[in-house]
Amino acid sequence: MGNEFVSCSFLLLLFVSLAPRVTSNGADVLRLHSMDSDDNHSGGEKNGRGSSSGGGWAVSMDDPNDPAVQVFALIKDLVVGKTMPIYFPYIKDPTSFQFFPKETTQHIPFSSEAIPELLRFFSFSPDSKQALGMRQTLEVCEKEPKEGEVRGCATNVESLADFARGILGSDSKVEILRSSLLSNPSTPLVQNYTILEFAEMSTGDIVPCHSEPYPYPVYYCHFQLGAESKVFKVHLRGENGEMIDSAFLCHMDTSTWRPGHVAFRLLGVKAGDTEVCHFMAAHDLAMFPVPK
Repeated sequence: MGNEFVSCSFLLLLFVSLAPRVTSNGADVLRLHSMDSDDNHSGGEKNGRGSSSGGGWAVSMDDPNDPAVQVFALIKDLVVGKTMPIYFPYIKDPTSFQFFPKETTQHIPFSSEAIPELLRFFSFSPDSKQALGMRQTLEVCEKEPKEGEVRGCATNVESLADFARGILGSDSKVEILRSSLLSNPSTPLVQNYTILEFAEMSTGDIVPCHSEPYPYPVYYCHFQLGAESKVFKVHLRGENGEMIDSAFLCHMDTSTWRPGHVAFRLLGVKAGDTEVCHFMAAHDLAMFPVPK
């Protein structure tokens, strides 16, 4: 990947670049009620945990002092030459975010009810940070969707592809966008980045997926019926010289978000008054249809 912006065409081998690497009782994705209807879509930022855990364990996104929340902005902030503090975690092992083969994981339960069994299987102590992260991920994946929402957790390449096709259309050509990796492990988690250029990549139906803390790669994907999104490619230069091409995702309708969401506090806006955007780290991705 290097520092190149990742863009993958959704063909028969769409997600080969995300494979390989563990699902539940043979299910491709933990299916939630609204996922079984063709015209239901998933949505909103997930309450309480923001855009991602960064692949770590049990990171809270409710604390405005947590450096991981330094990702939110507005479209009007996209100005060439503008400098802002942004959180980009360094990923030491990019393969840790690549899916395992379905055959490797299909006999491992993926359920909160199976936590005692999972703790034994992965040799986690019940009070460890790994166990806490696993519990939180299963809670996110099992949470009932709101009306007009589709959400689910993909645990393999096939389930991610099925989720995208179910929302964007079975015959859609889909692109995956994710930010480039940091090249320097000494780059600060948060530093000032200057916008060098940007381009809008898509408007409309965009499906974001967030890497969740789990013993193997799990992506939480969501979509909201009728809620328009925008995704931009933003070229940034850090104050230490680090160059990043970042996916910048904007949720245009925030009326269903919690009024106390950390993004509103950081940006000084209210739910439903404006869009909320966030820079996406390389461990997260956005999927959207492109013209054939």
